Amino acid sequence: MSAVSSQYSERSGSNRKWLWVAFLLLPVVAMVDYHAGFELQFSIFYLVSVYLATWFGGWRMGVVVSLISVALSLTGDLASGAVNKNRLVTGWNCVISISFYMVMISVLYRLRMFQRQLEVRVRERTTALLEEIQERKKLEEAVLEVSEREQRRIGHDLHDSLCQHLTSAALAGQVLSEKLQQKSLPEAADSEQLVGLIESGIDLARSLARGLAPVELDMLGLTATLRELARTTTIRARLHCTLEMPEEVLLDDSEAVVHLYRIAQEAVNNAVRHSGAERITISLQNTPRGVQMQVVDDGIGLPPGAGRKSGMGLHIMRHRADMIGAVCEVCALAHGTCVSVLVPTRSRAEGAGPTSV
Repeated sequence: MSAVSSQYSERSGSNRKWLWVAFLLLPVVAMVDYHAGFELQFSIFYLVSVYLATWFGGWRMGVVVSLISVALSLTGDLASGAVNKNRLVTGWNCVISISFYMVMISVLYRLRMFQRQLEVRVRERTTALLEEIQERKKLEEAVLEVSEREQRRIGHDLHDSLCQHLTSAALAGQVLSEKLQQKSLPEAADSEQLVGLIESGIDLARSLARGLAPVELDMLGLTATLRELARTTTIRARLHCTLEMPEEVLLDDSEAVVHLYRIAQEAVNNAVRHSGAERITISLQNTPRGVQMQVVDDGIGLPPGAGRKSGMGLHIMRHRADMIGAVCEVCALAHGTCVSVLVPTRSRAEGAGPTSV
């Protein structure tokens, strides 16, 4: 409401200014009309004042200015020596001038009303569009919140149920293997291989659980979690993934920590699945503008038209950045892709010296 009232007062002040201009032009045109003599018609120059008065003051103000214009024009002609053989000629000229002004006032007033209706429609549709954008933004935030909660729940379930179940199966297999070895049966080697497969499944399930619900994110913060992400990516994807930090970076905002980790996770997964990269570098550093995180790979880069038709992963990364007031940029390099996120912040953690990763 305050914005609307300020806009209305600003518009009212502008209208009054132009009305003053309209009235100040009248004596100027009248003086020029008088000095030019009655032979030259200056009626069209009065239209400037009539136009300003009608456009910014309404049709009533336009009628008032047109009447004053006709009176000034008639007075100037008479003062400059104009003589008509019949008084009806003077009246006829006045009626013609007034009629001409009335037609112009009618046209201008209709145009002004049409413009105002368009402005009202534009404001209404703009307001509706902004409300829809806000609702969609809230919906996307709710979807991301539910997704984050479900990922954590699935991760905890994997860790607490499946991993425990596989651990029990591995222990049972180990007991069976020992019994078979005691009896010197040839199936003992197969049972040992089965136990190894189960233990590999336990490691895989724990890795998935850490990706869905990283415990370090709650306990140790962003640095340790990104380091673990780089380590597990190196093992799982069989490529070289590292974390580089010139100094220790601390973020007090837990929501920013979660979203930054998810952005890094999505960028790394995209590089592993689509880029064919052999090396992925995650960098985290303090800058004068805030905390900056970059995920750079040496893959094939962005496909043509990726900036216009962003995939769901890029859209989610940008939306996560927007939720914490950060700026997310995805750009193609000479060899590879760079995902950069800048989190503006005023507080700076004092660096504890270079950190080797």
